[in-house]
Amino acid sequence: MDDSRKKVLVVDDDRFAQKLVGRALSDVYELRYADEGDRGLIVAQEWLPDVILLDVEMPGKTGYEVCEIIRREPQIAKIPVIFLSGNTSLREKMLGFEVGADDYLVKPFEPELLRAKVARMSEVFADHKALDQQAKNVQGMVFEALTSSAELGKALRFVEHTYALHDFDALAQALFRVMAEYGLVTSVAFLSSRGACYYSSNSDEISPLEKDLLQLMHLQGRFIDFGCRTFVNYRQVSLLVKNMPLDNMERYGRMKDTIPFILGAVDGKVRSLDLHKTLLDHSENMSKSVDAIGTTLHNLTQEVTAGQDHINDIVSFLLSDLDFHLPRLGLEPDQEKFIVEKISTTFNETLAQMQKGLQVSDSLQGVVRLLEHLAIQQQRLIELNFAEVEQSPAASLPNDGEVYSSDVELF
Repeated sequence: MDDSRKKVLVVDDDRFAQKLVGRALSDVYELRYADEGDRGLIVAQEWLPDVILLDVEMPGKTGYEVCEIIRREPQIAKIPVIFLSGNTSLREKMLGFEVGADDYLVKPFEPELLRAKVARMSEVFADHKALDQQAKNVQGMVFEALTSSAELGKALRFVEHTYALHDFDALAQALFRVMAEYGLVTSVAFLSSRGACYYSSNSDEISPLEKDLLQLMHLQGRFIDFGCRTFVNYRQVSLLVKNMPLDNMERYGRMKDTIPFILGAVDGKVRSLDLHKTLLDHSENMSKSVDAIGTTLHNLTQEVTAGQDHINDIVSFLLSDLDFHLPRLGLEPDQEKFIVEKISTTFNETLAQMQKGLQVSDSLQGVVRLLEHLAIQQQRLIELNFAEVEQSPAASLPNDGEVYSSDVELF
């Protein structure tokens, strides 16, 4: 049997009419017959003919009733129906038109006329099927485009949302939320200068095996595939997707395009957070160092001042003691004068040197105050730059339950 031949279903209880149809069409079309309406409906739904020739007067359901049922059944509703009837009245033809028939042929009919009408209706039906298929293809393309647009919209909203995140925990949870929007189960490692931070979307703590795999696969390339599992790597991010959609290769391809776009933003945010924490640590260490230097200089100044006071007391006592004992030593006046001048000169030189030490200490205290000012200014600048992110439009996004809504529209 030639499957390329078009199919014609003849629903008619008149054997003679069946033979006439067979003689007229059997050399071009594949034919099947039904003697009454219910049987004709069953054959039509199972066989899906290209044209139905339908008698008006039959046992059981009339041709009009059968045609009404055909037009209600989605699977066969568009098949052309040509009524065969011995009635030539306008009313009968109007009834056929009202129930959805495509043509009306009066018995007895000329074979050439029947062939012409069947050929015309089969061509029309073929054109309808081609248009329907094109419409399905276009619908599929539109759906694909809308799906891709929605997925891209989620990725763009995620990237915008990352600007307002201030730590790795919040970044990981935001990443897991957008991955869940795509139906993906994931684990991730953030590789910072202070060590790796691991997170899993389906548990509080990532398994040791997943940690090892994320470390081992990080330097093996951008994509590493193991069945439905895929590792996606960036400089400071390694993501494990555990359920890539292998049963839908179009969606699989879209995920391979979308995930790197998302991870590129995550990688940049990890570097930003890492640098911010490093700057804050340096600023804090600098502040601590300045405080330690200031404390040391203060203690040194107090010691120098205390030493100066002690020397003053000693010299005062010495001079007083000399005033008492020199007259009793029997020295010449010039000898007494020499001793007193020598002691006074030495004392004054000592005081001058101690005074210079205090001046140096004051200068160093000024340096310490300058360092303290610079440290505070640096810390304020870091905090101000980070606070500006909170005041950006990204920080005023909807709450987490709304950020990744699937009804994002890009056009």
